[in-house]
Amino acid sequence: MNPTKKAQVLEKLEKLKQEYRAHLPGELDAIRSETQCLGESPSQTKLTSLHRRLHKLAGSAGSFGLSELSARARALELILQDWMDGKPPAYAERQALAEDLNKLGASSLVTPKVHARGSGHTAVHPGKHRNLVYLIEDDASVARELRLALDNFGYQVRHFPRLDLAEEAILAKRPDFLIVDIMFAEENRQGPESIARLQALHEDPLSVVFVSSRNDFDAHLAAVRAGAVGYFVKPLDIPEVIDCLESHLNLYQAAPYRVLIVDDDALLAERYKLVLEGAGMLVEAVTDPRLVLEAMNDFHPEVVLLDLNLPGCRGYELAQLIRLNPDWLRVAIAYLSSEQDEMQQVQAIRHGGEDFLTKPISDLRLVSAVSVRAARSRQLSDAIDRDSLTGLLKHARIKEQVNIELERAARQGKPVSVAMIDLDHFKDVNDTYGHAVGDRVIRALSQLMRQRLRKTDSIGRYGGEEFVAILPDCDQQSACELLNAIRESFAALNFSVGDKVFSVTLSAGVATSSGAWKTNMLEAADQALYRAKDSGRNRVDAADNSAG
Repeated sequence: MNPTKKAQVLEKLEKLKQEYRAHLPGELDAIRSETQCLGESPSQTKLTSLHRRLHKLAGSAGSFGLSELSARARALELILQDWMDGKPPAYAERQALAEDLNKLGASSLVTPKVHARGSGHTAVHPGKHRNLVYLIEDDASVARELRLALDNFGYQVRHFPRLDLAEEAILAKRPDFLIVDIMFAEENRQGPESIARLQALHEDPLSVVFVSSRNDFDAHLAAVRAGAVGYFVKPLDIPEVIDCLESHLNLYQAAPYRVLIVDDDALLAERYKLVLEGAGMLVEAVTDPRLVLEAMNDFHPEVVLLDLNLPGCRGYELAQLIRLNPDWLRVAIAYLSSEQDEMQQVQAIRHGGEDFLTKPISDLRLVSAVSVRAARSRQLSDAIDRDSLTGLLKHARIKEQVNIELERAARQGKPVSVAMIDLDHFKDVNDTYGHAVGDRVIRALSQLMRQRLRKTDSIGRYGGEEFVAILPDCDQQSACELLNAIRESFAALNFSVGDKVFSVTLSAGVATSSGAWKTNMLEAADQALYRAKDSGRNRVDAADNSAG
């Protein structure tokens, strides 16, 4: 998290804490008022109401730094729980309980002691734009070819023909990625030794791949000891080098995790929301369980955090309700509750949840737990939805995404463009160079599109060498300009097989909706694509959007 963002999150968290403390006297007064029933024979309804207040206080107080108040509320909650389970205390015990409840929170209205575990919201989320590559290569022809390819993939490249120049630059400004040759004969130095020394100066390791004419064990071992994430032997298969770079950087550039919080304590839900947003996630909070289905449809979360005690229903009932929809089976559900009873926790997990997190929870634990579950949910979705060769959405999933984006665009009154993209004369590539080379070409185009398109855009492999791109909030002119830029960059890429070098072009059709689209968007884009093909290929054509 950058310093400015971190300061903003800390400021908001402090305001929430002050707001909570401002509301606390009223909540404590309500608890004291309800203790009057303890002197007589209280009804189950009154006990349940008082128990619920203590339960919420035990969870929220600790989250806002009032650990002593949280612990005392928890102890009193357990006494009431026994009472509700049919084990009523004697009159003297009831009086003592009432006194404890009346004293509850008296010390908490003084300056609170900060919860020692509440410092975990500073989890780092890498920046969105990680595209600075330092290319350290003394072979001018190799450097020129690599630089051209990286430029076409949207990377900012600085070339250094000498190690000493690169070392100064790395110390001055850390790159997102390094591509380094093994040997530098003029300097009588080796790249891995230089990079290993630089790695020792950085708390976070530099991301580096090595390229070399050597393919022996010692060269590979030296690269590993310098922190290599890849090793490539010359002559280089440049798409493979870029594939390694792309795959590694995607660990940091992936779309943020989407988390839905369901908790009727609005202040506590807002606190969790701020902590998770500070860790780079997209978060929605719902305090009314009746709004959950709408939130699921609109927000498409990867993780749902459910309080167990909600107005009108139990959290596990809401989990079961979510699981009724087969589209949401892959969503991770975790309970975040003050419930301490292990049997209750196990019972909740049996009814649709996957884990139980106990309030109060430290910020670090919250971020870690949600991140792990979101990553698993995304891995499951990727295995189901994504093409193994390209990592793009499969045919059925991209078609579904078209409808989702059209509905969203209609609600928001914004345009959305859909592009059909097809490689020109691709059969000739497979027939001439083989299907393995054809796969390299397909993978290269998928990488290029991921580089050039936004995280809010969707890309799918529609079949064979045909792709679909969905561009929300993008008008026809902007979409055509973007697709033309991708077309030109792809045509500039060179593919090599032995001593043969070739390039491939693409054609695209674009359909744009500026309202309620009255025809099939994919069909309209496909017709525009065929016009581009019939007009000579290597071009982008647009559909008539007068119907949109």
